Amino acid sequence: MSLDFLNNLKENLEKNDTLSKITDGIADFIGELSVALQKENGNNNVDIVTQIASNNKLTMASETSIIKARNETLTEYSKNTTGEGALYFVLDKVQGKDTYKIWEFNNGKRTQSEMSKADLPEDATVNIVLRMKNNNLVTDNEATVTIINEIKEKANQIITEQNKKIEDYKKEGHTYLVTEDTNGRVFLWDSTEKPKNEIEDVYFPEELKDKAKEGRSFLYQNGSYVYIG
Repeated sequence: MSLDFLNNLKENLEKNDTLSKITDGIADFIGELSVALQKENGNNNVDIVTQIASNNKLTMASETSIIKARNETLTEYSKNTTGEGALYFVLDKVQGKDTYKIWEFNNGKRTQSEMSKADLPEDATVNIVLRMKNNNLVTDNEATVTIINEIKEKANQIITEQNKKIEDYKKEGHTYLVTEDTNGRVFLWDSTEKPKNEIEDVYFPEELKDKAKEGRSFLYQNGSYVYIG
């Protein structure tokens, strides 16, 4: 990215170009800036779901919902832009190789393949949208920004709902039974109220996880868990 945008903007203003042309230039610049910032932040080889998961505590259900939201967003965007041809999304980097997993959306269908970094545009990274132009793949910054922003927006909604569900489930003076403890994930059932559902409390205290084994109980008191055996 360079100062070309600023120079072009100055020229357009001097020539009294239409507002739409100027705003299109601003949109392109914002798209390039967003992609550049993603690369500078070291996220160029980390898929969007992993990025979100690394910055938030997610239940297994929430992570599954975010994956679904990502897939739906890509599918809908590809359907709404069929006039631009097939949409290619750089999904992930193959571990230990200079190869990437690519999703192709074409005529409502999604297929997956692997492509060498050498066969991709020089600026292509994970989470980038590509299009075919003159028989060559090129990055589509506008589509990338639109899609990533929508995925993040949907993820924020999922996380907000998740956190509310967890907080609403925890009640002062209630006893909670550990129904499952797997890979540091703690699932609790309110044995005081005896509801139909349990929850995965992603905010369960780390210092108590060694005691949070299946079949053990905790009292929720003064806003925290107390081990009772």
